[in-house]
Amino acid sequence: MAINIQKYSLKVVKESGGRYDLEKEISTPNSAMQVFTEVLELDRKSEEVFAILTLDVKSQLTGVFEVSKGSLSSSIVTPREVFKRAILQNSKAIILAHNHPSGDPKPSGDDIQITERLVEAGDLLGINVFDHLIIGSSSNFVSLKERGDM
Repeated sequence: MAINIQKYSLKVVKESGGRYDLEKEISTPNSAMQVFTEVLELDRKSEEVFAILTLDVKSQLTGVFEVSKGSLSSSIVTPREVFKRAILQNSKAIILAHNHPSGDPKPSGDDIQITERLVEAGDLLGINVFDHLIIGSSSNFVSLKERGDM
């Protein structure tokens, strides 16, 4: 008996691009913050947005992804959605970020909990989670790594 089998391929599709005066190597929370605010404008969003930067083995930026959009005070984030993008980019590491539309970048318990979950998932996949930035308004942000929360 013959059966139908579908063959599939995976690819990342470029949505848009532009030239930005940014560092290619992301080595500090400030350099990551610049990418998130200049490319995705996370400091100006009126709803919560979760995003990632994908990095290669030399910590060079390979991609910028908006993972999810939520409401005024939350967005849904799962390891599956985050790491799907990182795997397709063949990433060695990622940097997470999301904004707080209230302007206050103080992390919540949920922020710390999802960060821990994503770090664990990254460990299983061999993809390092370097940091998680919480972005408020006017370039005001918190690095969970610098705070010792990861």
